[in-house]
Amino acid sequence: MSDANKIPAGPKDLTPALLTELVSTVHPDVRITDARVTKIKNYGDADTTSSVSTSIQVSLEVRYEKPCKLPTHVLAKMSIPEDADCANPPLEPFFENEVAFYQRLRSELDIEAPQAMGGRFDPVTGRYVLLMEDLSPRTPHVNIMMDEDNVAVVQALLTTLASVHAHFWQSPRFASDLSWVQNHLAGSLETLLDGPVRLHIVNELARERFKREFAQELGVSEAEMFAGVKALKRHQSTLPQTLLHGDAHFGNTYVMPDGTGGLLDWQIMVRGYLMHDIGYLIQTALSVEGRRKHERELLAHYREQLRAKGAKDAPDLESLWLEYRCSMLYGFYMGWLTAPRENYGLEVCVVGNHRTKTACIDHESVKLVRQLM
Repeated sequence: MSDANKIPAGPKDLTPALLTELVSTVHPDVRITDARVTKIKNYGDADTTSSVSTSIQVSLEVRYEKPCKLPTHVLAKMSIPEDADCANPPLEPFFENEVAFYQRLRSELDIEAPQAMGGRFDPVTGRYVLLMEDLSPRTPHVNIMMDEDNVAVVQALLTTLASVHAHFWQSPRFASDLSWVQNHLAGSLETLLDGPVRLHIVNELARERFKREFAQELGVSEAEMFAGVKALKRHQSTLPQTLLHGDAHFGNTYVMPDGTGGLLDWQIMVRGYLMHDIGYLIQTALSVEGRRKHERELLAHYREQLRAKGAKDAPDLESLWLEYRCSMLYGFYMGWLTAPRENYGLEVCVVGNHRTKTACIDHESVKLVRQLM
């Protein structure tokens, strides 16, 4: 197989020639002459401060044939080795979707997120490799739910999400050049979530007592939660549409030294309603006490930023509040019941499930979503 079609099996295959081929998918005039692996994070290297959940991550230092504006510190996200003992379901549509985001959309967004460097997805094998800026030299803090509550950080992240949402707010491009962007009603992402990911949730409920007991507190079965999330998505599809990050829990974000909020892991990027991102971020970014105290002011901050960035017809605060209350169910069912302890470590999984479950109870999300069914 030529480098033009190759998907690397492991870090040793990330040669300068292959890296040049990958970079050329976004930056066609760039050539890499040297590459050195500096760090590898394998699947299962998870604790309360870091995780590798769906890919392995390889940090590299590279040199270019000619001076250019691309970073010399590069991060490669790659498929988990086929012989790895992995607790995840097959996630090929996620990988294809993230490669598409970085190749086709990242460059038009003026936000804090890793710079796109190229990538490739093989639809035959379902394997991928994605190159992006390694953020380490810019010394971000990657957020985790073990952090102390920091409302300013959450505000910064909401500001960044508002930039994304405003840029694509009710865009007519979703019927033209962005028609390839999937939604929450149909497509390979939704098929994956409805099939293998749902089965994975069933298995996680059987495996983890704390997840079963948290679900029991809601007084709802897995089947009812699944039906409720589907009804919620159908409802949200009738509301103003924009581009979503799609998986905006706190662990997929970071903050720069100057306080700017950044977004990682665009694997479930879709077209949809803004609260899919906003509700999920707020319910995971703060302790239960912190969320209860600050969630209304955070929604108001987000709406102000959305309008300031161009979405003058943004929903009013009471409408946002109702949709926020409904959205909590997604964060618990699809957000954190899915997460195996191997991905994040047990403590983070328990905290994530606890925060999202409690938010559902506080906001009577099950009752509200039942009214949508």
